[in-house]
Amino acid sequence: MMTNSKFFVIGLFVLALLWASGAARAQEAPRKVPYSVGEQLRFSVNWTVGNIGTAWMNVAALDSFRSEQVFRIEAGANSNKTIDLFYPVRDRFVTLIDTEELFPHKFIKRQKEGKHEEYHEFLFLQDELIRVDQVKGDTAKIVFQQQDELSIFYYFRTLDLQVGRGLLLENFVDKQGNPLKVAVIRTEWVEVPAGRFFCFVVEPYIKSGGLFKHKGKLQIWITNDSNRIPVKVASNLEFGRIVVLLESYKLGNDAG
Repeated sequence: MMTNSKFFVIGLFVLALLWASGAARAQEAPRKVPYSVGEQLRFSVNWTVGNIGTAWMNVAALDSFRSEQVFRIEAGANSNKTIDLFYPVRDRFVTLIDTEELFPHKFIKRQKEGKHEEYHEFLFLQDELIRVDQVKGDTAKIVFQQQDELSIFYYFRTLDLQVGRGLLLENFVDKQGNPLKVAVIRTEWVEVPAGRFFCFVVEPYIKSGGLFKHKGKLQIWITNDSNRIPVKVASNLEFGRIVVLLESYKLGNDAG
């Protein structure tokens, strides 16, 4: 069964799911922000044996942080009642994203998975290129306009996607300093519980080993419209096949 942070990482697309063969650098100014306050996304998380839980992502509010206006993004995942009997999952994530520059100022991660619990809280001093660990009290250098595990997905939604184009996102790196890479493979219609959508299919590149050592391609379906909503994720992993499906959604207050 899944251990550590496997459940939520797979369920939400956003926690290091985006690595792919690519070319074009994505540091240019992004397009119009496709989300706004009030957006709510609800997902089912399904493993080989059936449904194992739910996940969600919300643009919860406009807040102020250190005199800067920010989007407060909240995300989470729960295992279902059956999984709760032997491996309960209750994960919560919050990021505060600058409404102008689209980088995070603060990131909070609470994870309760089985008997394992973790709490992380980071401040991003973007002008100084420093990340402050509020729990451990130490600091680390960051790249220009560094993204966190949740904010990177909302940043990705703002980019200009074109079939056959690879994106190199240098504002999100792994522990070895490798930038995030994504390839836009094709467009196609896909049907999920929330409806039928015309989507870009993007393919992350996952290095072998660790949680994301998978036997087949990892692919993400994101709508080819002004809203850029994620509707599906599918991958064959070492411990089975994971499929995440959009069950329902509500657009934000400013959506057209």
